[in-house]
Amino acid sequence: MKKIILIGGSGILGKYYAKKLSENNQVHVADIGLKKGRSGNNRYNYFLDIRKEEKITEFFRSLKKKYGTFDILINNAAFTTEMALKKAKSKKKDYFSTKIWDQTINTNLKGPFLACKYFIKYHHNKKIDQRVINVGTIYGLYSPHHKIYDSQNFFSSISYSSSKAGLVGMTRWLATKYAKEKTSFNLISPAGVFNNHNKKFISDYTNMIPKKKMASEKQIYSAIEFLISKNADYVIGQNIFVDGGFSAW
Repeated sequence: MKKIILIGGSGILGKYYAKKLSENNQVHVADIGLKKGRSGNNRYNYFLDIRKEEKITEFFRSLKKKYGTFDILINNAAFTTEMALKKAKSKKKDYFSTKIWDQTINTNLKGPFLACKYFIKYHHNKKIDQRVINVGTIYGLYSPHHKIYDSQNFFSSISYSSSKAGLVGMTRWLATKYAKEKTSFNLISPAGVFNNHNKKFISDYTNMIPKKKMASEKQIYSAIEFLISKNADYVIGQNIFVDGGFSAW
């Protein structure tokens, strides 16, 4: 049984990850949308604002003190475009909103940076095989097709794409730094996951996917499952696209 820290566990993917990981592992799930408490035999929940360094420091330090060294860190938390629109009320206001830019970068890039920093400080152990998995998006290295969002009340913002692109560079830097010390850093970049989208968006979006389908939680989780497996210990600094072929065009 592995000891896993999952940061970001209240969204559609985070809930699925937490459920599947806790079937055979001890999982500690932290999210700004959770309350502290135990859920089932193997799952522990925590409220955590990853924008605040002092809170992250205390979180990783207290876990080490109470539970010892952890094996795996998964950085899944994100400030999404949907969250941004709740603040901006309009897509046009979000395009170049400095406030939303700061919020997104602080959550999606600074947050994982701080989590990696304090995972290394309090849990890094050269004698055991450890894994860190950051969660990006296909829009981290590929631009959205803006036209398919014209008739929708959501889109993929410039701040979201930029923050996730930064994760790619950060992951590779850390991967090469710590590979010899038995801690592997990798990134997964999912395509869009079906979440009750309307028919027009599904049609427009899947026209750009060779598989002609949106992703399911199970399909994205398959990459997580692989990267935490014993046989993935030679996979270092990779950005694994789980995108139905989007990046192959």
